[in-house]
Amino acid sequence: GGQFKREVTVDGQSHLLLIREEAGAPDAQFANWVDAVILVFSLESESSFEEVTQLHELLRGLRGAGDVAL
Repeated sequence: GGQFKREVTVDGQSHLLLIREEAGAPDAQFANWVDAVILVFSLESESSFEEVTQLHELLRGLRGAGDVAL
């Protein structure tokens, strides 16, 4: 896992991105902290896609179905 910080400007407004590389399933603290999640899987591995699907469902359970876009 890693942590990255970068300032970006969108529509004239400055935003600070705090990016954390996580491994494993999200917990309640993580689910409450994040504003966005990017789930990555391999196009060559169906099992990695299935794992991402399970992680998305877990995150939806922690945040609520309407709070997690797919």
